[in-house]
Amino acid sequence: MSKQIKLFVGLGNPGHKYKNTRHNLGFMALDCIALAKGLEFKDWDNIGDISFYEACGSKVWFLKPTTFMNLSGDAVSSFAKYYKIDPKEMVICYDDFYIPLGQYKIRMSGSAGGHNGIKSIIERLHTDKFPRIKFGIGPFPEFMDMANFVLSKFSKQDEDKIDSIKKLSVEIFDEIVASADVDKAASNLANKKTLV
Repeated sequence: MSKQIKLFVGLGNPGHKYKNTRHNLGFMALDCIALAKGLEFKDWDNIGDISFYEACGSKVWFLKPTTFMNLSGDAVSSFAKYYKIDPKEMVICYDDFYIPLGQYKIRMSGSAGGHNGIKSIIERLHTDKFPRIKFGIGPFPEFMDMANFVLSKFSKQDEDKIDSIKKLSVEIFDEIVASADVDKAASNLANKKTLV
């Protein structure tokens, strides 16, 4: 059974150099949710940008680690420890090149699957039992180096699907908050997927 979510985390790399890159899809999703809710981010302890959402009895933190992707766990574990948030009370949003661009998957636990940000979080939290939303950036081209691919920018042809992902990120957030249960939210969303 899911716990009520207290923290949404979006993964990415800080700085203009990495803006609009595939690896920053987690940042982009959180930015879109914050914009829709009229929220602004502020620095927290030089390891993350945070914001806070409160409405209709729901209280949810937002966190974008600024430690760079490979050290995402440093920010997540520090924040979770400070605010006494259990891993099952957080949702991690990030990119996944195994999933086609424009699609997503919600999982309650699992391995890092080659994602260094998730690997860092698992190592620092000492568990892989936390909900996550994986936004597709695939397919991964065989001729391209993986690191170069995830750090590449989205093309003009990708814009419609990126817009759909941004809209859906708000829908997912609202569903999870309304359901107070990630499993239930995932089931409800599965019946009304709207991505391109």
